[in-house]
Amino acid sequence: MTTAPTQRREPTQARSRRTVTRILDAAAAIVDEHGVDAATTRTIADRAGVAYPSLYRFFADRDEILDRLLERHLTQIDDRAEAAERTWDISSAWDLFSAELDLHIAYYREHPSAAKLWMGGRNSTAVVNQVHARMRTLAQRIHARLVDAHLIGGDTDPRAVLVAVEIADRILELAYRGDQDFDEAILDHGRRALNAYCDDLVNARSK
Repeated sequence: MTTAPTQRREPTQARSRRTVTRILDAAAAIVDEHGVDAATTRTIADRAGVAYPSLYRFFADRDEILDRLLERHLTQIDDRAEAAERTWDISSAWDLFSAELDLHIAYYREHPSAAKLWMGGRNSTAVVNQVHARMRTLAQRIHARLVDAHLIGGDTDPRAVLVAVEIADRILELAYRGDQDFDEAILDHGRRALNAYCDDLVNARSK
């Protein structure tokens, strides 16, 4: 559990913004290489080349740094997903959800800190709210894409697509659970379950 959200210090000067970026980059590198526990404020400041007291000009504590890092990952992965979705040739609901799963897995493998932070349970109010908002937005995009492709009816309940998005997220969370390596067997079982749900989602239009 992280601490309660604090008043964010958004830097206005270019130099300060670069310092914040260095701090977040340093935190990401430490988590990538050594895990979340190794990312203390001291090690982050040393890695970033920032005087230890200066770190607190921009972040209240370690939790705020890690929350900001996860928020940055969420923005990056969403930007990547939106760009990729415009290039996908989709012929079924499962095609779209399978592609989304593959994109997220590829991002987590490229940026292990994203998986370690989110799948490891970063659950401050600010982060959870952002993730929930992102899930709703992703579900809306997928719903619109499936309707445009005539793969589901326009009257399909958007909440049914949101459930599929949440199922996909839980599959990844379970595959990353604990300190184990990514569990490919869990992913395979999860894909079959999500595929079956997608079939039900599509078949519902004819009922």
